[in-house]
Amino acid sequence: MKAFTLLLFVCGSCSFCLRAQSVVVPTPQPWTFSRVEVGGNHSVPQNPSLPKIPVPSSHNMPLPEVNSHNQAVMQMIEEDIAYHEEMERQKLILEQLIYKGFPSWEGEPGTEDFFEAYEELSAMLADSIPLSVERAVFLVENAYLGNTMKYSDFQNKISERVQYCRWRLNDLKLSPNDGLAKNMAIFSLLTDTLSIRQPGSEKTIVHYPLKYNLDDYDGRKDYTSHFVSSMLYNNVGQCYSMPLLYLMMSERMGSEAYLSYAPRHMLIKIKDDKGAWYNLELTCRSILSDYHYMNGSYIKSEAIRNGLYLAPVGKKETIAMMMVQLGRYFLVKYGYDPFIMKCVEQGERYDPRNVDAKIIKSDYQTKLTLEIVRLLNAPPPEVLKETFPDAYQHYVRMLQLYKEMDDSGYEEMPVEIYQNWLKHVASLKEKERLNPQPGLRMIVK
Repeated sequence: MKAFTLLLFVCGSCSFCLRAQSVVVPTPQPWTFSRVEVGGNHSVPQNPSLPKIPVPSSHNMPLPEVNSHNQAVMQMIEEDIAYHEEMERQKLILEQLIYKGFPSWEGEPGTEDFFEAYEELSAMLADSIPLSVERAVFLVENAYLGNTMKYSDFQNKISERVQYCRWRLNDLKLSPNDGLAKNMAIFSLLTDTLSIRQPGSEKTIVHYPLKYNLDDYDGRKDYTSHFVSSMLYNNVGQCYSMPLLYLMMSERMGSEAYLSYAPRHMLIKIKDDKGAWYNLELTCRSILSDYHYMNGSYIKSEAIRNGLYLAPVGKKETIAMMMVQLGRYFLVKYGYDPFIMKCVEQGERYDPRNVDAKIIKSDYQTKLTLEIVRLLNAPPPEVLKETFPDAYQHYVRMLQLYKEMDDSGYEEMPVEIYQNWLKHVASLKEKERLNPQPGLRMIVK
């Protein structure tokens, strides 16, 4: 309607300008064709008498001013059309977000690697194929790296360490079937400098412990720095990759070991022959009590009761955690997508206590709700409820997820505790600088 009004204005303006010029057009005179006789000379008459149409002079009709005015009006019309097109585009986006969520990245290069990993992890969780922490970790990291890893190389790096553990048991004359002895062999290999004799030769291998990644412990410089595959090559890891490597070696050796969580942290839990639990802290190469974590990690009693922290996590729940990680890696690489929620919901199905699943789900819903509200010009909740009830349901869902997290006992680590930990990291970095540790191993003949 606005464009139609402007068009009438243009036409009216042009009509007014032409009338204002007062151009006098003479009365047309009749024009006669030269007579041509039938059967006679058919030549075209030369220089026929054409009517003369007067042309207004430049001082009578200022064309540049008219054209400039018309261009301005046409620009206004084009801007109006563009505005309505943008409004229509935003309307379609809003409908997509409200009823379908974020648009899919499917079809982008590399997304098929994530989808294939999802299918195999789902098959493990459904017991269609054997559970394997080793395979699950490989699938997730390989998906992020664009299917550039070789599973055989990944396996060989683990096999090498498992072999050292078996040689270690042989050196100490311990039974290869003793579960506790196998766990201690793995723990000592990852946390201590060991001299291991290679059976059938005169060689002694000096194997150095894992080093904590003090330079990039949170993966901000290089997101793959926390990958197990990275640690297998550089012997540097943190509280995510170290426990997973332990579990993979335990899986190979047939010992009983479990993953466990603390705020922003992962550790290993094992039992002795009498059923007593121990916490293996690979980052500081120690065996710690539950009290240590409860006192130093700001764990609420509700979180302990609900099994969020310090509870042993079985193999299927560990695979479920890797499924959640698959969603997180997709988010980091591509952005928000329904596939992320698909991974999280599948992981929660087999491990409802998973803290990361709750965090990612809450973050996803918050981002979706804020984007919807932004497109609606951020109305207050009561206005949103009255005028856009379907959009309001996203706001309700967001608050519901916040409440679920609060009820579970989850709480962000206080800033002062985190800052104290950063100071501790800084002191460790200085200690490492003054006393650098060798790499992975060396062979002494």
